[in-house]
Amino acid sequence: MNDASIIELLWKRDENAISEMKQSYERLCFHVAGGILSQQEDCEECVNSAYMDVWRSIPPNRPASLKNYICRLVKNAALNILRRNTADKRSSEMAVSLDELSECIADGSSIEDSIAAEQLGAEISSFLRAQPEKYRKVFVRRYWYSESIEEVADFFGMNEKTVATYLFRVRKKLKEHLQKEGYINE
Repeated sequence: MNDASIIELLWKRDENAISEMKQSYERLCFHVAGGILSQQEDCEECVNSAYMDVWRSIPPNRPASLKNYICRLVKNAALNILRRNTADKRSSEMAVSLDELSECIADGSSIEDSIAAEQLGAEISSFLRAQPEKYRKVFVRRYWYSESIEEVADFFGMNEKTVATYLFRVRKKLKEHLQKEGYINE
């Protein structure tokens, strides 16, 4: 079943929408959750939470891409579970990848920061679309799917040092771009 049909089922409050979402996206959802969380039980909790969030939010939302919408909800749920589970411990691969990006992106918690974060997200997306395809894909696999450098290298058939170099270059360019656009101070 295609995304538009699943969204229509959600708008009609038809419970078959959940099973159709699972059939279409469960593997992807577990991949996203597994990149952040290490325990299978946590991944299951995360994915189920995301399905519930989709059910609660459609309607009134009508996402342009159900796949991206679900992935975003899974990632947010996984990050919440990670924060809950690790409190101040920072041992997972996700924490490492977030640390790598911390020099480019500040962490904010106010409403104003949330609005700015949406604008920042749009700016980062725009920046990434302007990058060479290989750099963009390596960046997304590392920072969106939270894959280790080794996993990214294996996926693309690259050397780990090459992947690390790609990531360093893109982060550097991203930082310069965000400074130029006024999102971060020099």
